[in-house]
Amino acid sequence: MQQSRRMSQHGRIPPTGPIQTSTRTAGKLPIASTRRRKQYIITGMTTYDHLTSALLDSIPHDIVNAMSAQMRDVLAVQATRAEFCRRAAEEAGRAAPEPANVPESDRDQTAKSPQTPVRFVESRAEYRAERSYWNEGGPTMVRTVDDTITAAGVEVPVRFHFPSTEAVLPGIVFLHGGGFTVGDLDTHDRIMRVIAESSGAAVIGVDYSLSPEVKFPQALYESAGVIDHLVRRGQDFGIDGSRLAIAGDSAGSMLTIGATLLLRDDPASVGAHPETFSALRALMAFYGGHGLSDSASRRIFGGSWDGMGTDDLGSIMSDYFSSADDTGSPFYHHLSADLTGLPPVFVAAAGLDPLRDDARALAMRLRRAGNDLAYEEYPHVLHSFLHFGRILDDTTDVLTKAAAFAAERLTLCVLSRREP
Repeated sequence: MQQSRRMSQHGRIPPTGPIQTSTRTAGKLPIASTRRRKQYIITGMTTYDHLTSALLDSIPHDIVNAMSAQMRDVLAVQATRAEFCRRAAEEAGRAAPEPANVPESDRDQTAKSPQTPVRFVESRAEYRAERSYWNEGGPTMVRTVDDTITAAGVEVPVRFHFPSTEAVLPGIVFLHGGGFTVGDLDTHDRIMRVIAESSGAAVIGVDYSLSPEVKFPQALYESAGVIDHLVRRGQDFGIDGSRLAIAGDSAGSMLTIGATLLLRDDPASVGAHPETFSALRALMAFYGGHGLSDSASRRIFGGSWDGMGTDDLGSIMSDYFSSADDTGSPFYHHLSADLTGLPPVFVAAAGLDPLRDDARALAMRLRRAGNDLAYEEYPHVLHSFLHFGRILDDTTDVLTKAAAFAAERLTLCVLSRREP
């Protein structure tokens, strides 16, 4: 099957001139996608073709025409499952207690840990239901362990995926996306397992506290604190704390860069060891926002079809920050930070994503700062495409490349990818 052309290969930053797109015809269904179609059309629901037509009619035609056929197939699956996800949200909302109904015995604890507003209970349940389909299948781990690590004053749930029986493995800390308000260890589980299998490293997922219950920089501090703990006490978990990488998608990409800068510039703020930064061997930042408040991609892309419209992005900001002044922090606004001397960085962007230009700008800044950089841009996919490996070949491609990037810098031999 013909492979999508990338707008940039390892280390090459995209030009400032007109964007060159793939020669693949978006309207043609690739052989792999045709073969998989029967696997994901859901019996008893509205037909694939009808749902595809209704959904794509709601998206600007220029964006639809730029999508790969597989990306359109992903949207069709999302449409078939929309009612199921909506019901999951409604059920969670009905089960959530109103503030006045919190039992007297629980009120002290509620005061310490603010109760989640019902709309976030619903959105998190809907997100979990939506992602559940995409987490089915994938690699089987030799061992998976759920645990907690104390960081930033709280017990942070973590998940260890071990792809081999080695007593001690290098670790890749994974920080999930979800706009800082949704997402958990389950919503990104397949992504973590694929990275573990492809890299040979253990992958450690971090279930940091979500907004709006907590505000910036709590999630950042928890992420950095978990990394520091693994550097110092990794052997307790079977992790070589001297060989760590960090990876994250979307909001997790922002935490990946932010936590690295924090551990370099202000480790004392999270009680981290000054030498923790030196244990970081690689970073992987997938389609994150890194400080732009306006850009061409933000004006052109994003809407109800991907949850990345202007209002969506604005809500994320208001939920995550207590004050507008916080948006100037170099641990959030990475494009204004000192980016010299960072570990090697793999940056990936989605071509039809409002955050595309953030990723491009970050890559340019990293290159100018003299860092070891690999940049990949996938022209025909939307934000969040890391989730869609059951259908999307670009997902497998980017995760395999990122895992190889990390494995090389963690001094591992990349494992041969097992056939499903």
